Amino acid sequence: MVRRMTPSQYNSWLRQQQQKERDAIRRYNQEFDRVNRANKAAHEKQVRDINREIDRVNQHNKRVVNDYNREVRNYNQKRQAAINKYNQAVRSHNSQVERDRQRRLSALRALTTTQYVEVRDSAFDLSERYARIESAGSANEDILAAAERESSNSAAVAYALNADASAPADGEQDTGILDYLSDLSQDLCDRWRGALFALNPSNADAARHFCTSVREIFSEILGRWAEDKDVIAADPNCEKTQQGTPSRRAKIRFLLRQKGADSPEMLGFVEKDIDDILQLFPVFNKATHGAAGTITFASLQALRQRVEGGIMFLATIAS
Repeated sequence: MVRRMTPSQYNSWLRQQQQKERDAIRRYNQEFDRVNRANKAAHEKQVRDINREIDRVNQHNKRVVNDYNREVRNYNQKRQAAINKYNQAVRSHNSQVERDRQRRLSALRALTTTQYVEVRDSAFDLSERYARIESAGSANEDILAAAERESSNSAAVAYALNADASAPADGEQDTGILDYLSDLSQDLCDRWRGALFALNPSNADAARHFCTSVREIFSEILGRWAEDKDVIAADPNCEKTQQGTPSRRAKIRFLLRQKGADSPEMLGFVEKDIDDILQLFPVFNKATHGAAGTITFASLQALRQRVEGGIMFLATIAS
């Protein structure tokens, strides 16, 4: 049954309904605001958490990069210090080296009998090549000083072999080779120590052990500082071996080019210097196993100094 209301009752009822509606809207808006505030707070917390994680990752990455760069700097400084140590020794004896070189060449020319003709001729050839790069006047100072010592050492070992002379007086000088090799590869350093330990006149396999280790060291230095991909990238038409990899000459040219010293004279000298060392190996192998008997200690010491200088000469180019 329909309720009958007076106008005043209707107005009162209408006001009640309107108040209920306003209360409902107010509660809705309050809940809406509460949800929005909660969502906003959750979003802001999520943003803070994300930014905090980004900062943590960035700080971690920065530490990793800084640690890596520090290791690289320490590595480069240590390697350069070893090379500088050798070059400093070379420069400090520069004038003496030239006098020794000329004296050794003169003594070599004065020999009336020569058992190892190829070794003598190779020393003369290397000396002439050094004279050409010296007269060109465009070589790097450190490389030129080391090249001069190489020429002198070549004459010294040729004279020691042919005249059974005493080893050079500076043969025991600390050249920094152990520092350099240990920084390059501890395995190579250990092999060098082992080769030196085996290098004595009573050991019939001394030359073989020593020469094998030296070949590995030369290959390691060239392979480390002149990687095949870098050499090919720098010169796609470089000389290659039968296996398609860059040749030793191509790697030497690559290293010299980085020093701005890739003149034909310097390239020829470096390649001849390595050949001059490697051609000693069959001579020493034959001497230790042939009819002549055990090779003299003086010659073994001269070989050691020759090879040690050659390794550091290559390191000077590669650094």
